[in-house]
Amino acid sequence: MLIDLQSLNFTGFGDLKDLVFFVVQFAMSLSVLLVVASLVITGFKYIFSMGDEEKVKSATRSLTFSIVGLVIVFLSPRIIEFIINEVLILN
Repeated sequence: MLIDLQSLNFTGFGDLKDLVFFVVQFAMSLSVLLVVASLVITGFKYIFSMGDEEKVKSATRSLTFSIVGLVIVFLSPRIIEFIINEVLILN
């Protein structure tokens, strides 16, 4: 008695690669929203620091981390695509 595995697929995706790309795109969209919120909060930190060196230093550090996070978010789909296509060979 063989089980048809295609009938057990309730996701609507044809294969694992499509599902992974959907999850990556969704996570990227959510991450971009979080980075934008972080940049806005950092802007308010700068505004309300009023020249206090420690607060300016903290805001600068937050800005740096936000920009690094944004770069990672935009590079992550390419890294995952490379892993899927070259390492896992799921063409």
